[in-house]
Amino acid sequence: SSRVFYRTILKKKFSWKNYPPLEKFLIANRDEYLRHSTLNYTVQQKQYNNNLTQQMIELAAQYGLIFDDNDFSFVTIRDRIRCYYKSYVQSLKKRGILLGYAARKAGLVSDNDIEVSASTAGKIYVPNVLTKLQF
Repeated sequence: SSRVFYRTILKKKFSWKNYPPLEKFLIANRDEYLRHSTLNYTVQQKQYNNNLTQQMIELAAQYGLIFDDNDFSFVTIRDRIRCYYKSYVQSLKKRGILLGYAARKAGLVSDNDIEVSASTAGKIYVPNVLTKLQF
């Protein structure tokens, strides 16, 4: 049996919510991403963010979603992921909830918490998503 493979090129202004497999991946990894953001530009955070970005690129490809080479590089994809989480944090902040680096800056995270977090390996979750694209 032959399988039809559809390919979609993701352009600069695409929205994560329009691509459920990608948004579910971001949601599944939100807590871990925010834990790393508390570390604020450590080697661990950089490695985690790079690994997360690579996994995102690979997941997208599995669904026939390709980031446009004219609009995206590895770094710009990583920045789009960061902006997704930043928007989430900002929306919570408006409701008085501090997460990630904002919580650390506000003194809500102890030095011991930072040390424990820094010594904990990062995990990347790939949720079971749709078998057929439905968007």
